[in-house]
Amino acid sequence: MNPQQERPTVSDSAATVNIEIAGLRAELEQERRHNAQLRATMDGLHRSVDELRTFARDVSHDLKAPLAGILGYAQLLEHLDFGWPRPAGYDEFVGEINRSADRMRRLIDDVLAYSATSDSPLRLGPIDLSALVDDLTADAVGLIRPRPLITHDGLPAVHGDHGMIRRLLENLLGNAIKYVPMGEAARVHVSARALDDDMVRIEITDHGIGIQDGQHEAIFEELHRAHPEAYPGNGLGLPICRRIVQRMGGAIGADPQFRGGARIWFTLPPARRAGTPYAPVVPEVDLDHTPA
Repeated sequence: MNPQQERPTVSDSAATVNIEIAGLRAELEQERRHNAQLRATMDGLHRSVDELRTFARDVSHDLKAPLAGILGYAQLLEHLDFGWPRPAGYDEFVGEINRSADRMRRLIDDVLAYSATSDSPLRLGPIDLSALVDDLTADAVGLIRPRPLITHDGLPAVHGDHGMIRRLLENLLGNAIKYVPMGEAARVHVSARALDDDMVRIEITDHGIGIQDGQHEAIFEELHRAHPEAYPGNGLGLPICRRIVQRMGGAIGADPQFRGGARIWFTLPPARRAGTPYAPVVPEVDLDHTPA
């Protein structure tokens, strides 16, 4: 074959390559525009989430003052001496005002805590889990009847924000104490073990009513309530726990295999050993900021 016959073949190949390159450029440009649009959408979502958190925090603060007034007057009515017999149903009505106002107060406090766990500055340091559990146990034993039995193994020190870890344990121990058959004393045990990934796994095991099958992940969702009729709550306690653990760089869950009660576990980094530099805590991706 002579060169004159080869030229059309080479020319055709070059044209094909040019067409493919042009196609790739068009695809890359389309991908670039798509990514830019996605970033703009995510930025808008982030702003919306931040605005909602700010709104919830501001509204909650604004509600606390009038609620304090309602609680104050309700308590005054409860102890008011009329000098004659109270009307029928008076004590019941005043008691319901107090209970409803107290539920609202707890809801406001939890909304504020939910917001704070998302964006408040972290004050990281070593935390003695054994001492913290002992402190919370003393509070529970002194206030709750029937008196709960809370035991723990020798627990390791962990690295985290003391205030947030305290709230985490308050919520988890509080749930373990609350979700028992009426009139029964709670039995709770706290244990821990080191994991291969240089994290500590803490488990809180109780022998209460347990978690229904299929609900072991749902209980960590906002406003989810497993037993709304029988047990008071607002569905924010475990979501607060999830946010706290994620900000500490750990994970949290419920053991679906455990029977005879409930077992909630979470992981935290161990406290820094003397002379060993500690790697910064890198939280898991915030579920509110995960791209679709």
